[in-house]
Amino acid sequence: MPPIKPILTGVVGLLILASLIGYSGENVIDNVPKPDAGLCGVTKEAYSDVPGSGALLDIDVDVTWDDNTVWIGIIDVETYDSLDKLGGNSDGELVSCESKIQFIAGGPDSGEDSMFTWNPSGDEFHIMIGSLEEAEDDDEDDDDDIWPLSEEVEGLSFIDEFNVTVNYDASGGWGIIILLFMIEIGLVYSTALNRR
Repeated sequence: MPPIKPILTGVVGLLILASLIGYSGENVIDNVPKPDAGLCGVTKEAYSDVPGSGALLDIDVDVTWDDNTVWIGIIDVETYDSLDKLGGNSDGELVSCESKIQFIAGGPDSGEDSMFTWNPSGDEFHIMIGSLEEAEDDDEDDDDDIWPLSEEVEGLSFIDEFNVTVNYDASGGWGIIILLFMIEIGLVYSTALNRR
């Protein structure tokens, strides 16, 4: 029977190496709907399948897009629930961009560079998209009364599409790497004692 401890030592060493090197990937999302100027679009469904970055995993996400007239941001579920929905389509809701929104990552400031970096926490989130272009004022309408609002928002929609690229790097978090190092040291020490 081959000695178990040297085999385990080698396996744990490989796990440490894999945790340090990690894994990288890219996902291209085509035809993302772009809201009209002065409006924001937000995904109806929350994303819950992205693991959090922490002790077990270290995840870095770089989001870039090919349209410098829009911005993208990440918001939490509570923020999404607080927004006034103005309609939209099967994938997204149109909302007012005037709301005071706390972004987890990205937001209007990311539009100039068409990119942002994000370390996911593992919590559910929504993706929000806004236009950097200013809405045109309707000088012919001097009536401040916008009611009934339902008639005003019927024509609001997404006007164009753009492409988003998501690059991610995942490696072992500090907790798992420390644990594996401790196991490796213990195995090496135990193997050395057995050889005496």
